[in-house]
Amino acid sequence: GMSEDDKVVRVARASGSSQQFVLSVGDVITIGRAVDCDVVLELRGVSGRHAELGLVRGDEGSLELRLLDCSTNGTGITSQPGEEWQQMRSGEHRTLGSVAQILLPFNRKAKDAMGSEVLTVRAVGDSLPDAYNDHDKIGRWNYISKLGEGALGTVYRATDMSGRLQAQVAVKISKIQKSAKAGAKLRHAYILHREAQWSLQRLHNTKSKRYCPKKAARFARYLEDHTGHWAPELGFEAERTVFEAADFGWERFRPTVPSTGSPYVVMELVPGRTLHQCMGWSAEEGLNPPLDVEEKVAIAKQLVEALEYLASFRLIHRDFRTTNLLFVGRGREGRIQVIDLGHTIAADPEQVKNRSAVVRCNWRESKAKHFDWAPPEVKAEERETMVNFSFPAHSFDAYSLGVLFVQLHRGSLRDARALVQKAASATSSNGEGKGSLCGVMGLDEEFVLRMFGAADKRPGPSEVLEALARAPMPTPAPSPPHLVTADANAAHTARPQTSNGFARTDRSRSRSPPSRQHAGAYDLSADDAMSEAAPMPAENTPVEASSAEGQDIPELRASREVVQDGYEVWYADGPNDHVA
Repeated sequence: GMSEDDKVVRVARASGSSQQFVLSVGDVITIGRAVDCDVVLELRGVSGRHAELGLVRGDEGSLELRLLDCSTNGTGITSQPGEEWQQMRSGEHRTLGSVAQILLPFNRKAKDAMGSEVLTVRAVGDSLPDAYNDHDKIGRWNYISKLGEGALGTVYRATDMSGRLQAQVAVKISKIQKSAKAGAKLRHAYILHREAQWSLQRLHNTKSKRYCPKKAARFARYLEDHTGHWAPELGFEAERTVFEAADFGWERFRPTVPSTGSPYVVMELVPGRTLHQCMGWSAEEGLNPPLDVEEKVAIAKQLVEALEYLASFRLIHRDFRTTNLLFVGRGREGRIQVIDLGHTIAADPEQVKNRSAVVRCNWRESKAKHFDWAPPEVKAEERETMVNFSFPAHSFDAYSLGVLFVQLHRGSLRDARALVQKAASATSSNGEGKGSLCGVMGLDEEFVLRMFGAADKRPGPSEVLEALARAPMPTPAPSPPHLVTADANAAHTARPQTSNGFARTDRSRSRSPPSRQHAGAYDLSADDAMSEAAPMPAENTPVEASSAEGQDIPELRASREVVQDGYEVWYADGPNDHVA
């Protein structure tokens, strides 16, 4: 694993080829015409050792990339494509930002047909686990770019240099402050571990009697689990009983095999955009043309199918919302995939009031933050009445589904919030607010109101599917007048990143448009007016819900093996079963 003082740097040529280096403080990447340089440029005006790119520690202790010119003909540098080149002369050095372009050589003869080479230098991330290093050809993951970042994790697009996984993948790495206590780091790692296991052992386990390829495809598939060495002598069910116990001592727990490096999981890379982005509720433009009524109804049906499959394993997602739903394709080819199982728990009776820090979420709202998808019963202020969910098990996600239906119908987060609040009034004794939900997905208003009513009256996924099958095609909702500017997400749009959900990668240094194949595919940006991430909870304190992070199922084990760094590695259906 990498040390905490390492930085992964990519150097890309205009031709598209690139190299990845892992730098520690004091290391340098040599650039020049000499064959022993790390980046060799066979151009006449380039010096044998033209420039050095090194990692240094800045005045405030931060890691900085520094470019040193060692040439005869100089080096050009700019932070954004299209800007004027700034010349560097021999002996001069510049500190680079997260992205920079360098021109070698800066001065060249007019008759030199070969011209100059433009290199793009990108600092991909710090302390990325098992990163491939072009210096010594060691390491597994070639980290291409950051897809998203939140309070609990960072997701990168990567390729597997070992050849085990042929396609590009998404690598989700646990993120926590270096100063955090050991117990807090372990809790983070366990949540990530459990998230991967829901996929490996349940949703995508081909040995399960409940496995259905079509329904499993509604969820992004987790491929590998590199989160640590937990309880190999126990099955997953027994393991959860231990680690999800309210009195489990995380600060006292020490894995039998200590691990080094950052815990991470590997997922399939879904070439789509979040439903949040598709609807135009993020800093990026929405789909053009916008989703039509037929597409919205098709999406609604797929959402219900996903929850139906989840419920067949007695699982509750608890984070079923636009930022955790990817949309791929358009029209008849459009499909939804659910991502991020970090809040998912089993619908066991003992979990209803479990105060474990890896089970309980803090759903308390304020004027500055809203958890629209969470039902009212989990937002209790009093500790004694606080619950993680209510039975029937589908009730939590049924409420979230209703919110999604209204959001899709209205095309506005603000309008949807107001309508759901009216729905709550309509289901109370005074009955005010009825008539506000007519036409939502073509469903009868009384049916939609049930989705926001008492937990024991909310319809299950199968009932919702049947209702959608009978419902007429809805008429489009009128565009709300306040959409002339930005929707309810105006505050969110104004800020490029929020720390309580996976926020967009900062593109302020680059004018290049993001690739639609992957840009934002794991951009789990918060809904409007979401709060900043909560500090790391103390022992047995519930995790802040962020727009960050006796079951009757036979024990099913995925293949696993122990590898370097003491990690217990789990593979989807065996090490050689890959996603194309």
